[in-house]
Amino acid sequence: MLLHAGESRLRSAYAVLEGESPEHARGPGVLYLTNQRLIFETSHPKGPVRALVRGASVTVLDASLAQVRNVEVRRPRLGRERLVVELTIGRPAFDVLEPDAWASAIALAKRTMPVPGATVSTHVIERQVVKVRCRYCGGLGNEVDGRCPTCGAPL
Repeated sequence: MLLHAGESRLRSAYAVLEGESPEHARGPGVLYLTNQRLIFETSHPKGPVRALVRGASVTVLDASLAQVRNVEVRRPRLGRERLVVELTIGRPAFDVLEPDAWASAIALAKRTMPVPGATVSTHVIERQVVKVRCRYCGGLGNEVDGRCPTCGAPL
């Protein structure tokens, strides 16, 4: 998996893809979550090319977080829980450990994703504090307080 500029990997785990549509391949692989994309790679390509490409990984799913519409955990009566990711291109389901943690991590990454075209501005507020010595007790107090914090006399 190659990362784009400014992209970092947040999570990765062994998973089994169980696509609900025929264009999605099925099988084991590694599911990656970055701060920009959701990626599923498998090392077992389908078809007659399998014997020629042993050991190479094939990217089956590479979707940006902007394409993620919804993330849910399907809990059947029998069997294991599945992580279901609703994308603009389909709705793949993954058999992965801790699907609830994956769903919350994807939702958090989607919320913290920067909005395209938005600029970030930083403002620095500087405040100066002037200390004044009390003429009665010699204690230090803020100029704006008006009274000495030690003895209570007017500054």
